[in-house]
Formats: sequence, C-alpha cells, structure tokens
Amino acid sequence: MEILGLVDVPLFVLLTLAVAVLIYIHGTWNFNYFKKQGIPGPTPFPHFGNSFSFSFFHKFKEWKRQYGSIYGIFIGRTPAYVISDLDILKEVFVKSFNTFRNRMKFPFVSYPMNLGVFFLDDEHWRRVRSIITPSFSSGKLRKMCAAINDCSSTLTSNFSKVIGKNEGVTVKDYFGAYTMDVISRTAFGIKVDSQNDFNNEFVANAKMMFTQSNQRTLLAILARLFPPLVWVTRKFVGGLFPNRSIHFFQANILEMIKQRQNDSKENREQRIDFLQLLVDAETTDDTDKQVNGHAANGQASEKHTVRRLTTDEIVGQGILFFVAGYETTASTLTFASHSLAMNPDAQEKAYNEIKEMLGNEEPNYDNIGKLKYLDNVITETLRLYPPAIALHRRASENIQIKGLTIYEGQTVFAPVFALQRDPNLFKDPHSFKPERHDEKSNPLSFLAFGYGPRICIGMRLALVEAKIALVHVLRAVKFERMQDTQEVLTFNTSNLLQPEKDIKLKVSARC
Repeated sequence: MEILGLVDVPLFVLLTLAVAVLIYIHGTWNFNYFKKQGIPGPTPFPHFGNSFSFSFFHKFKEWKRQYGSIYGIFIGRTPAYVISDLDILKEVFVKSFNTFRNRMKFPFVSYPMNLGVFFLDDEHWRRVRSIITPSFSSGKLRKMCAAINDCSSTLTSNFSKVIGKNEGVTVKDYFGAYTMDVISRTAFGIKVDSQNDFNNEFVANAKMMFTQSNQRTLLAILARLFPPLVWVTRKFVGGLFPNRSIHFFQANILEMIKQRQNDSKENREQRIDFLQLLVDAETTDDTDKQVNGHAANGQASEKHTVRRLTTDEIVGQGILFFVAGYETTASTLTFASHSLAMNPDAQEKAYNEIKEMLGNEEPNYDNIGKLKYLDNVITETLRLYPPAIALHRRASENIQIKGLTIYEGQTVFAPVFALQRDPNLFKDPHSFKPERHDEKSNPLSFLAFGYGPRICIGMRLALVEAKIALVHVLRAVKFERMQDTQEVLTFNTSNLLQPEKDIKLKVSARC
C-alpha cells in the first residue's frame, strides 16, 4: 500500500502499527485523570499503571516526599488516591466509615481463604466480625495468659540454650515458632510444639504463605491484564497465597471442626478458644444447602441468623488467624529485639522496669498494664516497622472530603510506613525513641493496627502476647548486635514489611 504516493508499505505492517496504537490507547486512555484535577503523582506505565505487584507499597515513602500528602496513582488503569492528610484519613476511617467500610478487592485470594474476615465486604463482614469479636474480650484474654506464659517459658529456655553462640541466631526462627505455638493453643486449643521443631509443618506452611514466587507474581500480572486468567491463577497456583499451604491449613482445620462436633457437651463448654466460638456458631440448617452443604459462595444464606457461620466460613477465619497470628506478631518481636540490641540503654530500661514493677511475678493480662515503658517499646517498634506497609479503603459511593472528590469504587491508600516516619509528625522519625509515646499525639499518626471499626480484631491478643514474651525473655537474656548486623534495615518488596536479610543477634546471659 502506498502512503501519499511515496512509500510502499506492506498492509500487515500497517495493521500491526494500528493494533499497537490501539493497545497503547486502551492502556493509557484515562492516565490524565489526576492531571485534569491538578493532583500530582508518579507517571504510570501503560496497562500496569504504578502497580506491577504489591511492591509499589514500598514506593509510598519516596512518593510522599516527592508529591506531598495527597497524590494519585493507578492500579492497572484504575485511579486511586494515596493520602497522608490526617483530617481526610479520619473522615475515611471513622466519620464516613459507611462509605469506606470495605477494603480494596482481592481477586487473587483463593477459596475458602477469601471468606476470612479481612477480605469480606458489607453485611457479610459485619456479620462475621460480630461473631468472632467475643473471642478477644478481656475475660477470654485473661484465660489465655496461662497458655501464653507456658509458650513464653519455652521461648526463654530456647534462647538460654544459645547464650554466647558466636555466630548469633536468626531471631525470627525463635519468635515465629513461639507465635505459632501461641496461636495454635489460644485460637485452636492444640499443641503443635513448633518451638522444639523449627521445621514444623505448621510453621513451614505459614512461612510459605508469605514467600512470593516468580511464577505467582507473573501470573498475577498477566491476570491483571487479562481478567479471565484470574480464575486460572487462583485455581492452579493460588494467586497471592500458594494452594498447597491453603489446602494444608484447610485440611487441619476441618479435622479440628470434626473433633469439636464429636465432643461431649461438657468438653465443648469448657473450651475457651476461638475455634469453639466459631463451631458453636456453625449453621445446621439443611434447607439452604446448595453446594457441598452450603450456599453457593460458601457464605451463610440470608435465612440464617446473624450468629451463624457455614463450615467454609469457619475454615476461612481459621486459615486467616493461623497465618496472620504467626507472621505479624513474630515480625514485631523480631524488630523489637533488633531495636533493643541497637539501643542497649532502652533494653536496660525495659528490663529494670520489669524487675521493679513485677519482680518475679508471672506476667498476666492485668499486671502487664504497669509496664509503661515496655508498652512504649512495642509501640515504637510498630511505628518504625508496621507489619502492614499500607492500609486501604474502597468507596461505596461518590463523596467529597475537603474539596477532594472520591468516586464509587475508587481506593484510598493510607501509607502507614511513610506516614509513621513523617518528620512533621515525629521528631527525628528514623530513631528508636520509646519515650516519645509518653506524650499525646494525633491517634491517626499511628496506624499499625488500622483505625476505626475495621481496626485489627486481634490487636489486643497480639499486644498481650508480645509483652508477656518480652517479660520472660528480657528477664533471662540480653540481645546484642553482631558485627554484620544492619544498623539501618532494608526490606523485601512484598506486601508485608520483611527485612531483606535475616536479623541475626547475639544472645547473652542476663547478669
């Protein structure tokens, strides 16, 4: 074909160019969305936007420095806001909660884990949350302290066995086994004894849930470009989480449920754990069975009361609590031990407070409230190293906040890691200073557990678990830095905050 009578260009070349131009236009057609509103933000890539994977969370700190407290990004071709303005965040998390009650969609989470309360929307979330909330009452937490102390004693014994080890120890191995033992006993009433076997299959599968494989990452990217691939990704590789690990926890939880159902009434009434509460709320109505004994999506049907769960819903909560209960608290304790090793004065102050306030008394739900400085240590650890790098909420309707228009379906991100290291909110923000929390600050400046009605449901258990562990451990040992211990930590580009290198510390005897 001649163009302007000058150049003879083959037809297939013209068609190829036309297709390429159309693909480009399709992948960039609304990328001027924020520019038209005068809102800054990083340049998006065609089709992918700013989000090749969840690694874009790690860019929030740099982008905040470049673009300020309100800027726009693209999740694929969909515009989203990243907001550090505390007044707007208060509106999002609390005042306009009914508009922002849901998190962003997670199409890559496999069934039945996607029935976990973290991933649910609207009334389904509200119903499940109301059922599981009593598991974390003050009365339940008091009763759990005996098991937590038992696990903490084993943790301390294990650290005592490696006192003076020249090559140091990978502290996450110890704290991870501890948190797996605690969640197993307090939530499921079983002993998995992870602390005497670091290769325990429960720990191995929990670790696998947070290990990003190149195959899953690539398939997730392709599925974003071609939505029909979402089902294939979930079915064969598990999307965000590997199917092998999901199936492991699913099989074990189903077996636990079966055992509970066969328990005597007396034994059931004596159990205080999370699983028993869920089993007691299990639906038994046969009239609504459609698929595998449950409604087609695994949820309880509308005919069931607000206090009922399907078996699949119980399994979804169980998987979520096994995995989240392991990783987040283990990471917090790992980062706390590193912070104390790098700041020996703070470590001694925490130890002296324990000695003065508790003496040799066993820590429990009530007396750990006396440990104000230890509480500050944990809060400061979570400020510097929040497990969740960012929070997100999705608008269910159009809304205007401080002149900013957010449309139905759009996501608002709160960049937790970046916000909690903002020099305008925290003086000398990169330094570990527990005493800074003696002064009151805007509660929206600390979002390690979230905020508002969707705040982390396991927050109180996690804090009790961390405090009791540190009381036991700091009474017996000291953490010291190794010659090659990173002073300033670097992190993996994953959706949770994880150090790039394993944190190794020397363990010394407490004199």
